[in-house]
Amino acid sequence: MSLSKPKDTFRRRFIAAKSDSLVIETIQTFSKTKRQRLRIVTVKGTWHANEHNELVFQAKARRGSAKKPDKYTFKGTWRINKNQQIEYNCGEGPDVLTFKGHWNISSTNKLVYILEGSSTSRFEFKVQLESPSLYPKKGQIRYRIGIGTRKSRLSGGQLIILYGQWKLGRNLTLSFQMDYGQGRVKAIEFGASVSFGHNKVIFSLENEFGKPLGITLTMTHRFLEHFDVEAFIRLKSRRSEQAIEGGVKIPF
Repeated sequence: MSLSKPKDTFRRRFIAAKSDSLVIETIQTFSKTKRQRLRIVTVKGTWHANEHNELVFQAKARRGSAKKPDKYTFKGTWRINKNQQIEYNCGEGPDVLTFKGHWNISSTNKLVYILEGSSTSRFEFKVQLESPSLYPKKGQIRYRIGIGTRKSRLSGGQLIILYGQWKLGRNLTLSFQMDYGQGRVKAIEFGASVSFGHNKVIFSLENEFGKPLGITLTMTHRFLEHFDVEAFIRLKSRRSEQAIEGGVKIPF
């Protein structure tokens, strides 16, 4: 009767996420000697989101290697921390991957997170607006997102809230300024069609290519007077010049 030989054990931890790389710690324990070998490896590659809004790292293929490059899919949910960065808990105690970057809104049902310092790594999430009507006092854009689910319905998914401050520029540009901590403030800039109602101005937001996003931002005249006096005066002047109540197109 032959006894099976004890096998060496191998443990892996993901310890850091960077814009175009993943830092992995490996610990190999040798069965005979009980000695351990620790290695920390930085794997080059790109980050993206899959069809289920999960975070995926695709390792870069090695030159001349016939082996298919590794792909790591981080199952389960992720969240936005207080600095509006993406955090993923690896499920191994305190191990958390933090992604640094900034948000962008490119289409009606898509929310994009662009990783800092990268031209290729970004997460494009399928989302659903919680409410298409926004008001500047709240300073929030709310989305529903399904993470790791096979279903297409997002109504019961996780709530993602982007916090920021609306700014109306002197040349009537509209932006949503977000604070990412440590003095990092970045703005999502929008185009808009502007219409005037009773004591209010309604901005129908557009992306950088002039396509509607299905989002409206409503500002009252009273709020605008305190919000940006010069911009408010320009809006009133533009309305008087056009002499119409709705459908004024302001090219940004």
